[in-house]
Amino acid sequence: MRTFTKILRFACVFLLLIPALLSSCVATSGIDQTSSISSPEKSLSTQKTYNWYQAVPVAPAAFENGYSSSLHQHLLKAIEVEFEKKGYSKTSLNPDLLVAYDVSVSVPESKDKPELYGNGFGYSYAYMAGYRYDYGNAQMPGYRMVDLFKEGTLIVDVIDPKSKQLLWRGWTEGAVSNFNAGYGKVEALVKAIIQRLPAASNR
Repeated sequence: MRTFTKILRFACVFLLLIPALLSSCVATSGIDQTSSISSPEKSLSTQKTYNWYQAVPVAPAAFENGYSSSLHQHLLKAIEVEFEKKGYSKTSLNPDLLVAYDVSVSVPESKDKPELYGNGFGYSYAYMAGYRYDYGNAQMPGYRMVDLFKEGTLIVDVIDPKSKQLLWRGWTEGAVSNFNAGYGKVEALVKAIIQRLPAASNR
C-alpha cells in the first residue's frame, strides 16, 4: 500500500511539472540568432553621419527565379529608419560611415567562381541586385565571408569611408526565408540587428 502511495505521489508531481517542461521547450525554441562583431581599429561612438556604400547598383540586376526586387527596397528603408533611431544622419557629403547590406543565398554551380565577387564576398541577394561590394575586413575577429553564412542570413555592414575596411557587422542567421516578405517582417529583422549597433555621437 505504501509503495502504491509513493507511486501515486510521484505521478502527481510529474503531471504538475509537465506545463513547466513544455514552457521551457517553447522558450528555448526562440533563441535569438542575432550577433555582431566590431573592429578594434576605430570606435563608432564618435561617428554621426552615414551614407550607402553604393547608392545605386553598379551592374544590371540579375534576379534568379523566386526572388523579388521589393526585398531590396524594404531593406533600404528599414535600415535608414533604424539608423535614424540610433541618432545617425544620412548625408552624401563626407559621411563618417558607409553602410551596406547583404543576404546569403545558395550559390548556383554555374556562378560559383571567385572572380565574380569582391574580396570577402560570395553569392548574395545584394550581388543579384547589381551591387558589387569590395571592401576589406581588416582581419576582424569572427569575420566570415557572406557565402559561409547559413542561407537566408541577413547581414548589415558598416565601413570606414577612408580605409574601405569593415568596422562593424551585425546579422541574423537564416532570417530571410521568404524573399517576398512584407515591410513589417523586414523591419523587425533589421531592428534586431541595428539594436546592437553603438549609438551615434552626441557631439
